Amino acid sequence: MAVLLTHTVTAAANAAPEPGCASVIDSTAFTSEAELRQMNATIAGFGLRTTASPAHRRLVDWLEREVRRMPGITTRSETSKIRRWLPVTGDLASTGLLFVGHERIPVAGAIPYTKPTLFSSGELVYLKDPITAANARGKVVIRDFPAVDRGYLAEAALNKDLVDAGLAGAAGLIIAFDFPRAQVSGYYDPHTGTHYRVPGVFVGGAEAQQLKQAVGSRAHLAILAITGRATTRSVIATLPGQHKEKIVFDANTDGNTWVQENANAALLALAKYFAHQPLRCRPRTIEFVFATGHLHRPAEGTELYARKLDAQYDDGTVAFAFALEHLGTREYVRVGQELQTSGLSEVFGWFAGSPVLSTAAQNAIARHGLDRVFVLPGIDSPVPGRVPPQCSFGGLGTHFHSHLIPSMAMISGPWSLWAPSFGSQAIDFARMRAQTLAAGDTVLALANVPRAEIAGPYLAYRQARAAGAPTCSHELPPED
Repeated sequence: MAVLLTHTVTAAANAAPEPGCASVIDSTAFTSEAELRQMNATIAGFGLRTTASPAHRRLVDWLEREVRRMPGITTRSETSKIRRWLPVTGDLASTGLLFVGHERIPVAGAIPYTKPTLFSSGELVYLKDPITAANARGKVVIRDFPAVDRGYLAEAALNKDLVDAGLAGAAGLIIAFDFPRAQVSGYYDPHTGTHYRVPGVFVGGAEAQQLKQAVGSRAHLAILAITGRATTRSVIATLPGQHKEKIVFDANTDGNTWVQENANAALLALAKYFAHQPLRCRPRTIEFVFATGHLHRPAEGTELYARKLDAQYDDGTVAFAFALEHLGTREYVRVGQELQTSGLSEVFGWFAGSPVLSTAAQNAIARHGLDRVFVLPGIDSPVPGRVPPQCSFGGLGTHFHSHLIPSMAMISGPWSLWAPSFGSQAIDFARMRAQTLAAGDTVLALANVPRAEIAGPYLAYRQARAAGAPTCSHELPPED
């Protein structure tokens, strides 16, 4: 069942399509479940796709080749220079090493963007109090992974521990899960893209108990990674419509699991479908943004592109943006000290910033029978007087919405988001296909709805911002 917790809903916004043009996607002419699975397998098959790594570059090249094969589509690139963090093994699980005395302790993996080193040593301590120079300088600190319902909710606490440990002069940081090491092998978070000043590893539950019993012993860490300047790129694929006014679909291209950037497969499916529709059935141009930098957020490609759309919006060339993330996911829950599937779909949010966009979302959800969906105007608490009152769409959609671009976003946050061990089992491809069809249906439903009606309150928000009203922060994490 879809639950609506959003604006007062207006009447359905669908305007009559041109004669001979569909008002909903013909599912028989759309990418199949098997094809979506294969595209996901290809994406995951590139291995760990850290930003600007060789694997990430190969993935971006593949995405561009695939989308350029579609009739009428052209591509261009927008590049950023970054200081990348590159595991020399190409895999987080083998990038971190940990010894206590002369005994090697198996690790779940290196914590991304922690300090590369061949040897860092210190007394092993287990801290529950905040990390400070007084209790951590020169020591290897054990910290429990935060007690959260979903792994992604731990990012802020993990980032703080890493920053604090670096400032304190700790010799190393060990984040201890209580799940089996096999389930969290290769875990990737935080994904700020900030280079931390301390080496760090994740360990599983059994190893965590072993380490806590060894407190006071000497521990040694190695992080087999390199850093250096590199160039990364976002690919923008453009499918011309009858008019220059455009709809923008967006997904990130860097990741480490079957889940993280699987929306790229959805974008390819949507691009293929719309590219094969006659021009008279595409009143608006459609852009598909394959954005870099989500695992290196100082160069978050979606934010950089949203800034450009913000500058263009008042010229009348942008209708709305739609960010897609983490599609078709299954729910995993804690059972004792391991993660197990609940047999349910993971809850997902469909964010919509105007009444017309909300109505289009609700209609598409009902049409495709999507369950465990919340249609929301934002995930954070409203701030009176700010435009918009709620800034966060929970992920990439935040960048468009907070720049006052009329926006929608789909996102879920399962444990499998950052844990690659769940593989293809993390995704229900029938659900992923239904979500993708629903996203495409909104394009058709809104095809002949005037831009101002789609925007709704965004137009007043933009006027208020121009007059000096407070708005959302667009600050990105520091690189160093």
